[in-house]
Amino acid sequence: MKKLFLMLIMSFTMIVNAQDQRFVITSGNFTALKDQSEVNVELKFENVTLMKENYTESQYLDNRKRDLLANPKRGEAGWQKWNGEWQKYKDEYYVDYFAK
Repeated sequence: MKKLFLMLIMSFTMIVNAQDQRFVITSGNFTALKDQSEVNVELKFENVTLMKENYTESQYLDNRKRDLLANPKRGEAGWQKWNGEWQKYKDEYYVDYFAK
């Protein structure tokens, strides 16, 4: 009985805490959105720098292609597979990761 009561209290506490999430606004405000019931957000993958060398996306892809083509086990097929996965991650998974 004590365990059941404790679980009930814990569940209630978790529900209350989950509903008590608030935004912390560091700059600006939401007055432009006050009459909006829905907002579409678009994540653009532009002007991104990658790795500690701050490569642009095209520089990074050129370096990666050169590395994969130099590897005899991977070759052109390895580059095509990797490039396809890169595009998929860029279009789907990074957007989901950002949204979290």
